[in-house]
Amino acid sequence: MIMRRILGLLLSAAICCQAPFAWADGLIRDGVGPISTGRGGTNQGFADNAAIILDNPGAMVNVNDNGLAELGVDTVISNVHYTDPFNDVESKTRPLPMPVLGYIEKSEDGRWAFGIGAFAPAGFGAAYGNLNNPLLGSNNMRSIGGLAKILPGISYGVTDRLSIGLTVGVAFSDAELRGPLVVQQPPLTGLPAIMSLHGSGVAPTGSLGMQYRLTDSTMFGATYTEQTNFDLHGGSDANLLVGPPFGVISSHFDSKFRLKWPRSVAVGIKHELCPHRRIGVDVVWYDWAHAFDQINLQFSNPTNPIVGALAPLPIRDILPLNWIDSVTLRLGYEWDPTDIDTWRIGYAYHHSPAPNSTLNPYLDGVLEHQFSAGYSRKFERATLNLAYQYCFGPTRTVTNSAIIGGLFDNTTMSAQAQFVMISLLVPF
Repeated sequence: MIMRRILGLLLSAAICCQAPFAWADGLIRDGVGPISTGRGGTNQGFADNAAIILDNPGAMVNVNDNGLAELGVDTVISNVHYTDPFNDVESKTRPLPMPVLGYIEKSEDGRWAFGIGAFAPAGFGAAYGNLNNPLLGSNNMRSIGGLAKILPGISYGVTDRLSIGLTVGVAFSDAELRGPLVVQQPPLTGLPAIMSLHGSGVAPTGSLGMQYRLTDSTMFGATYTEQTNFDLHGGSDANLLVGPPFGVISSHFDSKFRLKWPRSVAVGIKHELCPHRRIGVDVVWYDWAHAFDQINLQFSNPTNPIVGALAPLPIRDILPLNWIDSVTLRLGYEWDPTDIDTWRIGYAYHHSPAPNSTLNPYLDGVLEHQFSAGYSRKFERATLNLAYQYCFGPTRTVTNSAIIGGLFDNTTMSAQAQFVMISLLVPF
């Protein structure tokens, strides 16, 4: 219960504020924390920030001195533009802060390292206000969801060149969807509904990572992160537009839906051009095809007994997505003009995993490019880290949606997001 509450705090800003946000690679961020993000999200070959617990636990034993602690906040400000034959709207814009917390400590002999971190690496959502539809009337359309992780980890220096690491932790996901949908599965296929759906759940999560020093100036890193599978339980309210003789049927349900966050494989290098200049290159593959193929929905225990006469209980439905795998290229550069200052720049590119045929305003996934810059300043006992990231993608058009009902036919969507990040890192 305590762990679940801690995880819930990582997403509390999103859930309480109902803020809109667009992320980067599909729905996963291009970098966590200002140090990694400032250099384009490259982190596989580095060992200088707490986010390595999330990105590559094999790096923990390679941090300088005896360890580090980092406390920070990543704040996203995003905008989604959506049009259909009856609406042309911009999502509401509110800043959304997300914590970055991490602690790493090495053993006295330097062969082992232990760490724990709390991160919010993924999410989706937008709040459009009331949208008009000649069949469904004026309805509020909104979605929000996120993924938070608490990751204890361990790392071991196998040789002077090779290190390995493991995290086994717990993840929390919370998702909410409000607005019109059309039932996709028999026996109610094509039935319009106004839904208010909410669910939350906890699931195990973890990763395996390694680093290998190719030369005195080049470090190679690789990480496998397992898919995280959630059964989100909660309640739903629905207005079913059945038509004569029933008209509109309203009911509350106990609901459950399956949400899967994808497995990934990342590889990368850090190369020191000289003692004061470094470059990083990471390539990350996300298995969206096996995670966001569809979202399975289940509704049971309706409060309106008429529902049981319309369809066998529980009612099962799907939201088809048919996303494809994505590959991200991340590039970063660091420069130390003095012993206490570090400047960073970066870029990342990935194609959108969301096909036009199932693109919808509840799950965007349309960002493709990100540019970033960062700065660090060392003080006597700590380092202040700052970063800014801008993400954008082209306008997407849906002519004939594969989602039954025609709600998303002849629609367009575009998005952009800005991240402002700050942290304080204390080595020891």
